Amino acid sequence: MAGMGTVPATQSFLAGEKVTASKLTAATKTPLDFLMNPPRCGVYTATGIPCASGTSTLVTFDTESWDTDSMHSTSTDISRVAINTTGQYLVTFYGRFPSNATGYRQLNFRKNSNGNSAGGSTMSTIALAAVNGSQTFVTRTFELNCLAGDYFELFAMQNSGASLTLDAGQRVTGMEFRWLGN
Repeated sequence: MAGMGTVPATQSFLAGEKVTASKLTAATKTPLDFLMNPPRCGVYTATGIPCASGTSTLVTFDTESWDTDSMHSTSTDISRVAINTTGQYLVTFYGRFPSNATGYRQLNFRKNSNGNSAGGSTMSTIALAAVNGSQTFVTRTFELNCLAGDYFELFAMQNSGASLTLDAGQRVTGMEFRWLGN
């Protein structure tokens, strides 16, 4: 794969130019390798996260499903997924709350918020009424234009009147990013 944060440029051939291995590699293999394994990151929490009623809670991600572009660290700023390669991304965020009949469950996806639920910019918020007798699964998928240096965090909120612990596990509470193109 090309250097992190760089979309490889394709090479052109001039009429009558001799084809060399290095030129052919630059023209086809390097861009195809990048496209076959584009920047992407999937993170989740392996430990339940307590969410007090009526309080926005920063969701941390201690486990990675994959990370092809050094977008996440499990030791520093573990709530963040950072963009290293500018482009359009397919973004999914999700969280599962335990069964409780009262109130709503909400996820707020923010850019450059520095761990502050009022900081940075809200990119997407989704709230659902609580589901009695079953978990409430909140999720959203959309395309987002991202610049290298941007980072994203997720905040959970619920108003059941009591603390609820956000469920843990792969494809249970997490975020996923996949580079689609420029």
